[in-house]
Amino acid sequence: MRSRKVVRKQWVKKYFLLFFSLSFLLTSFYGCSEKFSYNAPCFKIIQTRFLGSVWNEGHRKASIISQDGGYSYPTPEGTLWLFGDTFKGSRDETGKPHFAGGAVSCSIALLSHRNAHAPPVLKFFSGKDGTVAAPLDFLPGESREHKRMWPLSGIYIQGTYYMYYTVIEIFGTGAWDFKIFGAGLAFSDKPLSRYKRIQSKQHWEFPVSPTEIVLVDDWLYLYEVSKKGGKQGIWLSRVRPAEIENPDSYEYYCGSDTRFCSDKNKQALFLENIYGQVSIVWNEYLGKYILASSSDFSNPLEIRLYTADKPHEKWGKPVARILVPEYRQNKKVELVYFTYFHPELFRENGRIMNLSFSLQLKDSGFDANNEMIEVEIENQKK
Repeated sequence: MRSRKVVRKQWVKKYFLLFFSLSFLLTSFYGCSEKFSYNAPCFKIIQTRFLGSVWNEGHRKASIISQDGGYSYPTPEGTLWLFGDTFKGSRDETGKPHFAGGAVSCSIALLSHRNAHAPPVLKFFSGKDGTVAAPLDFLPGESREHKRMWPLSGIYIQGTYYMYYTVIEIFGTGAWDFKIFGAGLAFSDKPLSRYKRIQSKQHWEFPVSPTEIVLVDDWLYLYEVSKKGGKQGIWLSRVRPAEIENPDSYEYYCGSDTRFCSDKNKQALFLENIYGQVSIVWNEYLGKYILASSSDFSNPLEIRLYTADKPHEKWGKPVARILVPEYRQNKKVELVYFTYFHPELFRENGRIMNLSFSLQLKDSGFDANNEMIEVEIENQKK
């Protein structure tokens, strides 16, 4: 029998390769981009306050050392937060991490209405031992050793909690020996519970991989960020809420002439030069939708902001940007990613906004946590 020490070393090596590969995948998606010129803004940023790491008592109770991700969506109980790779263990009184118990590639947590303040104290979905647990299960025949599942986005519809997710497949021991296998949809009747992966004639795969979902006029608009046919940006789809579980009911943005069509092969690029992920919310103070996009590789510390009157119409060029300081958590920042708005934490109808973001830190290993920003803006059009 192998010793725990040997097993631990092999586990750390495998997760290091996976973590490093994710960083490479993100930067590969980002590529090198043009220098952006910013539109005449409808608002200006008055002040940006970096609130630091979001790690707190909620993470300690669930035996979480670090994680990335942080997408959230409203539910009757509060907001449900989705996270990616989540590493288990504890921190001592100095904050030093002590890894123990492995990791899960997907975790979820609830922020109740009464606790809606920054930094958020989250209640994580946990196992019988009280430590964080994965809400997604593998299907018969799937290998836990060779597959991982990462959350993409989610939405609550008439008593059901939905989560889009992506599956990656590991096929070797090298740093780049993995591939994106496909995307699926899972659901539950409770926010913090196991989620059932929907299966249809296409098995578990769905035709969309949305990093954001916006409900407008009884349509769910789904925003996927990827590079297709040499074009990088947002690829927009939509579906009726009642048909979310039917892969054949999805429609795709097919250009300004035909707008949406049922043939995915005709799908057109919706918004160019968007990298990583996007987060879109309605801002009551501005009277507009606002979009935040993560950095690209040529601007690794930058978060870009866009505005639009309708989320399914053209957004144009970025109108403002936020620069993350070069050093966070006592390490040099190599990349900012997974930038998400959290409107449940907004104040003054959105004049003061909160965003979270994930970090790739130099020489940090797994010890890098999400951080939060508070952004104060002034409407220039009032």
